[in-house]
Amino acid sequence: MRESLLRMEFYETYYYANIVHNVLGDTFDFLRNLHSWHEDREVSLFLRPFPKRSVLHSFSEYVIEDLMYETLDDVSLDSLANNPKAELWVDRALKHHGIEAPGFRQWLAQRNVSLADASEDDVHDYHTDLRLTGELDDLMTQLANEVFYVLFSNRTLLARLNGYIAGVVGEIGRDQLQGDDALLLQKDGVPTRAYIPEWARRAVYFRDRGMCASCNTDLSGLVSVSSVEHYDHIIPLAEGGINDVTNLQLLCQACNLSKGKRRLATSNKYQAWYSSEV
Repeated sequence: MRESLLRMEFYETYYYANIVHNVLGDTFDFLRNLHSWHEDREVSLFLRPFPKRSVLHSFSEYVIEDLMYETLDDVSLDSLANNPKAELWVDRALKHHGIEAPGFRQWLAQRNVSLADASEDDVHDYHTDLRLTGELDDLMTQLANEVFYVLFSNRTLLARLNGYIAGVVGEIGRDQLQGDDALLLQKDGVPTRAYIPEWARRAVYFRDRGMCASCNTDLSGLVSVSSVEHYDHIIPLAEGGINDVTNLQLLCQACNLSKGKRRLATSNKYQAWYSSEV
């Protein structure tokens, strides 16, 4: 299987990861914004089985973009005009990631508009043009990929994200879906079980370091002969859990068979890279 490498630039990655963490830590306060993330897109976002662009990718991108647009009205055009080295956030981020774009100053010049005459509408129009020409999408994808890389190992956070999603999925009835989409639900509010692709199994296995996420039993076969791998939905399908790589954890056979259909709390214990003891 061909391995892929992600280039990490860490441009405000931990800042955005912290925002995502905080939002999922108290979803009630952000309920309105969360609804805007998935409104009228629940089928494509939550019911299609095992997209490689996971719900964590999608949610991270939504949060980053929402923060970007929130700050556009705070842009000081006077500061840009008075400081030739000053740049919009988006231009700094594009440059940092090596994504070619004209830059706001050049964009204005192409339209025969000086910085002194520029307005907030010009700032918004510039971002709209970046969206239309693809540079902004490339940037959002890269930033979301980096946040996913940082947060995918946090099973507690993944449980919170998928717990919120399960509440949304639980309200979807089969009669609301058209054509073959109705097959995506086993019954109202319960997704149909889907085959877990090999790429998702490998991602979860290596994320969990070959250890049961509940009892920490070694499943690699190197330490213990009990190495039967079970891939469990963190939020069960019966409770509205979805078929997404972020909703999977590695369990040993004993833990998986003993849990039945109930939800099994994931462990917050992770194998250390090395012992810190001297």
